Amino acid sequence: MNQKTRQFCPQCKTAIKLKIEEDRERDYCPECDRIFYDNPLPVVSAVIVNDNREVLLVLRDREPHEGIWCLPSGFVELKETIQEAVIRETKEETGVAGRVVRLLDSQSYYDEFYGDLIWVTFEVEHVSGKIKAGDDAREVGFFPITDLPELAFSSNTKAINRYLDLHRDLWKMQDSYLAFEGGDATSSGGMLSDSLFDIIIRDADIITLNWVSEVTTHPTTKSYAMDAHDKVYDKGLKVVVKFASWISHPRDEQKDIWKYFKKIGKKRFKHGYRLPEVVSALSLVRKHIFAHVLAEWQTWKNPLEIYTSMEFMTRVNLFFDRANYQITKGFEKAIIKAGKNKDNIIPGEEQN
Repeated sequence: MNQKTRQFCPQCKTAIKLKIEEDRERDYCPECDRIFYDNPLPVVSAVIVNDNREVLLVLRDREPHEGIWCLPSGFVELKETIQEAVIRETKEETGVAGRVVRLLDSQSYYDEFYGDLIWVTFEVEHVSGKIKAGDDAREVGFFPITDLPELAFSSNTKAINRYLDLHRDLWKMQDSYLAFEGGDATSSGGMLSDSLFDIIIRDADIITLNWVSEVTTHPTTKSYAMDAHDKVYDKGLKVVVKFASWISHPRDEQKDIWKYFKKIGKKRFKHGYRLPEVVSALSLVRKHIFAHVLAEWQTWKNPLEIYTSMEFMTRVNLFFDRANYQITKGFEKAIIKAGKNKDNIIPGEEQN
């Protein structure tokens, strides 16, 4: 069904000749002095993807490409827009009443059967209607968008790849968020921010040294300045190591981590530290983790990278909030055991 060659003028029935016009050979009627301009046929397709990231395909029931899967597709009729055409074709072939979301792709396309085409593909939302094979379709069904059967038209493949390009980062964020929710922000693997935690493991020594420089000079952590440098370093490095352990272990294996921080609270009380100093020192560890990792990361160029950074900061905050709680709990138990009043947890002298 290739585009037909014109033999006679439709007006006067004179035999058609060929004439060069605008550097192209065109049909010409010498009697009417008329040049015939032939244009590509407009075709529309719909990319409909469900919540399982499966794309709706139809199995062609006629030539060309009979028995091969493709997107719901068809020619634009007279007196209808391309948006109206894709909604109509989708309904006729799949039973789906849809809504155009956006233009995905347009391209010139040559088909041995139909000739020159302009192929326009839209992303379409499934609004209503039971999915069933209709006009020109032997079967209809959803297929995983990353594992599709052979498609009849390369324009379909190009449009689906374009859809993937538009949604890939969003899906990564969704998957990472689900892993975050299901894994209680721990258990590395499956979250976008996992790669940032690799920086902590790699640069634990640098982070700790930066922390030591500040904690031994900061006005809210004066007791740390009286300790030997090596002892202060060991304190900070153990916190960083515990943090890395928290990230790499599932929830049911984390009891020892929280016991460690409770024990730290008790030890710091016995060694004469004030609770605000201990809490401030831990907050400074968090600060230097943020500062170092985000300086190394240096990537805030697109939504995926911004999400990754925000997810990382959320996970860090969750850890240190709980660590602070356990330290305070251990400190308080040490006070009770020592027979002192709980009011002594926060000394009267206020530190800024």
